[in-house]
Amino acid sequence: MELTEMKDVFDYLEQHFEEDLKSTQEFMRLKSISATGEGIRETAQVVKAMIEEVGGASEIIETPGHPIVYGKLDEGAQYTLLIYSMYDVLPAEEPDWISDPWAAEIHDFQDYGKCIIGRGAVNTKGPTAAFFNTIKAYKKIKGKLPVNLVFLIEGEEELSSKSLQQFLVDNKDKFAECDAMFFPSFGEENRVASIFMGVKGIVSFELKAKGGSWGGPKERGIHGAFAAWVGNPAWRLVKALSTMVGEDEKEILVEGFYDGILPLAKEGEDALDASADLLDEEQWKKAYAIDRFKWDLEGLDLWKKMLTVPTLNIDGIKGGYIGEGSKTLLPHETTVKMDIRLVPGMDPEKMLGKIRNHLDKHGYSDIEITEYGKAYYPSSVPYYSTSVQTLKRMYELMGARPQIWPWNPGSAPYFLFGKILGLPYVTGGMGHGSRQHSSNEYCTVKGVLDFEKSMVYYLNLFPQVAEEMKNRE
Repeated sequence: MELTEMKDVFDYLEQHFEEDLKSTQEFMRLKSISATGEGIRETAQVVKAMIEEVGGASEIIETPGHPIVYGKLDEGAQYTLLIYSMYDVLPAEEPDWISDPWAAEIHDFQDYGKCIIGRGAVNTKGPTAAFFNTIKAYKKIKGKLPVNLVFLIEGEEELSSKSLQQFLVDNKDKFAECDAMFFPSFGEENRVASIFMGVKGIVSFELKAKGGSWGGPKERGIHGAFAAWVGNPAWRLVKALSTMVGEDEKEILVEGFYDGILPLAKEGEDALDASADLLDEEQWKKAYAIDRFKWDLEGLDLWKKMLTVPTLNIDGIKGGYIGEGSKTLLPHETTVKMDIRLVPGMDPEKMLGKIRNHLDKHGYSDIEITEYGKAYYPSSVPYYSTSVQTLKRMYELMGARPQIWPWNPGSAPYFLFGKILGLPYVTGGMGHGSRQHSSNEYCTVKGVLDFEKSMVYYLNLFPQVAEEMKNRE
């Protein structure tokens, strides 16, 4: 495929980009916060209308949690892509946003040029809206797409997709014609186009220390002066946490934590080695405001640590008084939210039992454990899969040499698409954005247009690559 074959679609996208940019901003302004439910149903209705606007049939399907938007765009093509995405976002309570996180305003931001600043800019309402802009433009110029689309856009991704597994089991027939799953997203987070052949797994949970037979107030916080007599649940929780990791955080001390870990497969290692020169830890430190890493390594060895090491992370601790001024208080309970990131070979179903055994063994049987959301298994797809090879060629046609990772250090429910539907998957696209889960989440204005053009290529390449992969078998 040559650039000239799609020039008329690219010209249309460029001529109508101001309209596309406004529609992307409008979609980001919807408050679809899955944690609170605010704006969820209104946004689901908007997504349904977006599918219908491009000529598809769509329905909102109820789940025990937030609804899933399902749709189908039948173009009479030989191959069918499952388009997975999410319409929910995280809260935006951080105090240091440079503008209202729900206003989706355009600012000159750091050294990135003009950017849309707002919750969902990169994760994932920005690319979702831009993908629908691409479909509209393509159909306007070419009449129809070269591939059929099935849409599955959920509202609980930020809640660990807790309803998705049962939905896929109950509705497996709706995806019987799909050949692969694609999650459209801005794939140049560190200014280098990336391909992730999988994801780490995750287990999210909280620990709670309360006053009880061991000591500590049981019903309410009491005056801090009584700490001379009474134990403090906050100290108890901190001491329990300190038994779980080594002094430098390099080693997790929970018994059996590393059981079952598989070595990095040769295919994944070869793919990573081939693009090792694109790995830039200094750029990464600058982007994430980090002075140093905890590993005294550099280059490929350092990056392999991020991929192959499981983690036990503290997301946040809550307890007692943390408001303005002073209030001496001995709290009656303290809670910590945590997550475990799992690499291939680790079983998420067993991890909380290991945490429980560790706490009991160290004398903290009173500390409660509560899992929230659904655990994700680590997952990956082959390098020579339709999904990965289509994305690789798309980047190359856009003039980008992609950095290829065995898997993403983050987590997503991708294992379900392989486990239940038997589909290869991938996420990506041109376009730069970052700071998801943080203040001043952004995507570049230029990146939105780059992304739209890259999606034109992806839609065109997929049936070609699918045919080649079928012949390769």
